[in-house]
Amino acid sequence: MRSFHGCAIAVAAALVGSLVTVGAQKQMQRSTVFEWASLEAKTTQTGARRDVMRAPTPTLDELEIHITTLNAGQVSHPPHQHPEEELLIVREGTVETLQNGKASRLGPGSIIFHSSNDLHNIRNVGPTPATYHVVQWRVAPAAK
Repeated sequence: MRSFHGCAIAVAAALVGSLVTVGAQKQMQRSTVFEWASLEAKTTQTGARRDVMRAPTPTLDELEIHITTLNAGQVSHPPHQHPEEELLIVREGTVETLQNGKASRLGPGSIIFHSSNDLHNIRNVGPTPATYHVVQWRVAPAAK
């Protein structure tokens, strides 16, 4: 009888552990829309940030989208690099992106692509706030 209770407890613990693990995993993002007016602008030291999504999709380990507003003269962060690639779309203002030591000045509608592990950053070089959309993705190791 003791071994039956021990087995039942072990099975119950394994089941609970599995449910906790599944519950902790991020929900896969399917087709949806994000309305600008519903995205909360959170104040930062350099301007504001609107978080759109950060979740796995059917083909990506993670898709992260946010919108940054930099106040005049502000820098997003010191030049850095990461394995994920990212795309930035300038909505308003004038920015300067630094990519591997080369600076480029861009305005509304411009697109910036940061390749994997390239040193980069972005700063607002205009007299008004600059807003840009950031799309970053991570692929599964098997897809690389």
